Amino acid sequence: MKAVVLVGPGDVQVLDVPDPVISEPGDAIVEVTATAICGADLFPYHGHTPGFESGTVLGHEFVGVVREVGPDVRTFRPGQRVVNSSMIRDGSCPSCRAGRPTQCDGRALFGYSGVYPRLDGGQAELVRIPAADLSLGAIPDDVSDEAAVFVADILPTGYGAVVRGGVQAGDLVAVVGCGPVGLMAVLSAVHLGARVIAVDGIPERAGLAEALGAEAVSIDGARDAIDDASGGIGADVVVEAAGAPAALDAALRLARGRGMVSVVGAHFEPDFPLDNLHMFEHELTLRFTIGDPTNDRDGLLDLIANHGMDPSAIVTHRMPLADAAEAYRMFDAREATKIVMTT
Repeated sequence: MKAVVLVGPGDVQVLDVPDPVISEPGDAIVEVTATAICGADLFPYHGHTPGFESGTVLGHEFVGVVREVGPDVRTFRPGQRVVNSSMIRDGSCPSCRAGRPTQCDGRALFGYSGVYPRLDGGQAELVRIPAADLSLGAIPDDVSDEAAVFVADILPTGYGAVVRGGVQAGDLVAVVGCGPVGLMAVLSAVHLGARVIAVDGIPERAGLAEALGAEAVSIDGARDAIDDASGGIGADVVVEAAGAPAALDAALRLARGRGMVSVVGAHFEPDFPLDNLHMFEHELTLRFTIGDPTNDRDGLLDLIANHGMDPSAIVTHRMPLADAAEAYRMFDAREATKIVMTT
């Protein structure tokens, strides 16, 4: 089969690799129909993922059709349309039993190796799904592949930041960083009835945020825009989706007293200089979120199917899997906001 393989830092190739096979009784084989590039794919692409193995098939956002199932699979049968959860779980550890699958002791991320046990991903014609009954979700007939692919990761991620941030109708919400996850936070907050100010300096992203119902401003104009909207007190909730120290520092200063800063950008700094004086004086809450497709998938598919939510509105490029190297270059250069590849 054809698969998108990371040969080395900055070197993505579409190669012929062996077809995956059922190796455990709970496995399924899915024929991929659509797959997307995520910002998390850029960490190994840039060589920033310790121990990442050359030859790993990339991709943790994909949808497709079940082609084969192991004898222990109970929920799915060949021919069903399915979307994956970006991260698999064992279903039996204390975190899984308590409903916290993203904290599973045995978790692994599709398309990753090194920091997690190697699990080849879905930027390929076929993919093996371990623990298929836990890892897959059925796609309703009236949800397109292009919309469903967002449910694998970035829509639950942006939605999780908004919901765990306590956003309610009528709130003023600032979203700092309008990459794909930030745009999903915009979409979710608007859907909940919030007034949203989207903060990003890239015109294409700002335009997408406005199309989703937000007011878009640059980082230099964020303070004035939020002051004007709030009477000078700040945003009720600030979603930080950029994953940069400067963005997190800015987010802390855009929130009102007793406000919430909901962080969904990926941070790995062990020594972030948190301003405790500012945090204490303003009684701020700081919360970090990893998206939870397992718990949020069905509700989000219902919002797409029956309540007008359309995450595919942010797709800027549609490309064949054969053009994956160029797709990665464009995504990395921010020439594309969201790329969906088809087999």
